[in-house]
Amino acid sequence: MFQETVLRLDEIESFDPIVVCNEAHRFLVTDHFEQISRAPQAIILEPTGRNTAPALTLAAIYSTARDSQSIILSLPADHIIQDNAAFRKAINLGLPLAEDGGIVTFGIEPTEPNIGFGYIRKSSAHKDYFSLLDFVEKPSFEKATEMMDSGEYLWNSGIFMLRSSLWIEQIRLHSPKILEACEVAMARGDEDGAFFRPSIKQFESSPNVAIDYAVMEKMAVNGTDGPDCWVIPLDAGWSDIGAWSTLWLEGEHDASGNVTSGSVHIESVNDSLILSNHRTVAAVGIEKAIIVETKDAVLVTTMESEQAVKDLVANLGEELEVLKKHHQVVSRPWGTYEITDSGSGFQVKHLYIKAGESLSLQKHSYRAEHWVVVSGKATVTREQQVFTLEVNESTFIPAGSKHRLQNKATEPLEIIEIQSGSYLGEDDIVRFEDKYNRVKRQDGT
Repeated sequence: MFQETVLRLDEIESFDPIVVCNEAHRFLVTDHFEQISRAPQAIILEPTGRNTAPALTLAAIYSTARDSQSIILSLPADHIIQDNAAFRKAINLGLPLAEDGGIVTFGIEPTEPNIGFGYIRKSSAHKDYFSLLDFVEKPSFEKATEMMDSGEYLWNSGIFMLRSSLWIEQIRLHSPKILEACEVAMARGDEDGAFFRPSIKQFESSPNVAIDYAVMEKMAVNGTDGPDCWVIPLDAGWSDIGAWSTLWLEGEHDASGNVTSGSVHIESVNDSLILSNHRTVAAVGIEKAIIVETKDAVLVTTMESEQAVKDLVANLGEELEVLKKHHQVVSRPWGTYEITDSGSGFQVKHLYIKAGESLSLQKHSYRAEHWVVVSGKATVTREQQVFTLEVNESTFIPAGSKHRLQNKATEPLEIIEIQSGSYLGEDDIVRFEDKYNRVKRQDGT
């Protein structure tokens, strides 16, 4: 979905992607760009999540510093757009309105009284677009039904377009604490190739607020006192995959209304979403259920209770905190690693090192490592020794020993790494050399 969001811009000349993402996702993002042969203008790395208003503010500050007349188009990366031509037509329709100093939103004609979406109230039409009158955040079912029947409301797609300088002006007016934190964080930030890192301390002081709450709802209340606000209907097969039920609605249903993927075996199951990514899932005698199996965890809920999943995740115990931070398969600039087994005093990883890539020259204080080559050819540095390992060959790296793993071949390298020791955390690392400029980072990322 991230790649599709980027590719959606291909035929719109005015936009080059600026990605705002969490620090932990930076190599996942660069991998996605490589896979589609595209390059970002910048990747701005949030040290911690502060919702969409601070994220857009970071992008606006970055963009304005390079072009004071720049237009920003805010695109969440979790949307389905089935008709790219219709999407581009709507964006091109709104572009002159944004260039004239307006704020453009894109609304979706409701097909049901959905309580998971925000709504936009529109005026009578100005040619192919409308004036924006009001925002309504996730109403009750009764209110959503009333709004849908009125014909005055569209779903809020969460897609906005305006001058970057105008966003800064509006965030200064309506949420000045966000702008203050972001401006200082960007001024004290560091550029690292395609990455830009805002200052951690300053960015963490920003309020945690969404775009609508921070600016859009307040701006709509101001009416004629603020910039022109426009709504363009977007009829492009849009879906916001912010809920499992939406994925079920968009999926291919069997005769009993089920959407399944992977190794799934069901009997007497109706109107359910069951996804298996790793193991076999078997279900009997249920309806309107959501079951999602991954290598990380298994989620079981109902369509009616899916909105409570956010609260469930927020209340996970400390022992499950790792599930909130990253997936079992973790991206690194050199490839990926996956923890396949762990226990008291040991951990097993599957390392995938891309052709021509290299781990840093490093050491660990508390763990030793045993490497076994399962495919490819490894170049190993261990203290003063440099040697090659072929398939089925192995070596041992004692705790405290300087070491590096390189793939100098043209094919991927796969390693099974067995770690043993009193502490196996990713922050037990000291880097001496690193081609990805991570020497200053001693947290494993």
